[in-house]
Amino acid sequence: MSFEDQVKMYQKYLARQPVPAIYIASGNLTSVEMFAKKVAPIPVVDKFSLLPPEDTALLKSMTWDQQGQLDYMVLTRASLYLGMADSLFSVNIASSRRAATNIGTCSEYSEPGKDITYEDGMSVVVGRSRAPAQHPSYFWP
Repeated sequence: MSFEDQVKMYQKYLARQPVPAIYIASGNLTSVEMFAKKVAPIPVVDKFSLLPPEDTALLKSMTWDQQGQLDYMVLTRASLYLGMADSLFSVNIASSRRAATNIGTCSEYSEPGKDITYEDGMSVVVGRSRAPAQHPSYFWP
């Protein structure tokens, strides 16, 4: 799915569910800047913009996977999570968030429409995965 298509899905959801700020998990700063312009005036932050310079330097010295672990820790604790269905990272976060609450892994969830694959009140997975088993309800966290 193209960047533009992903942004359109996020914008559609954000029109329905406004948020005060967005934390974006990406190592591609160009994409972060492009996304921020598309969703303005909502503030967009990432792992690099939230840290003081000395910690940013340390973070940049970490591997891609280590940086991704920081994103994972932030996103599993977010008040609302919004991710893409084609991303196993996103699907795993939604599944982990669901399992860590009183909702559990066996309760019902809504699957409201073709643009939203999964929604449980805390996490939303937008788009459609090309892999049917890549759905939060199929994961064991």
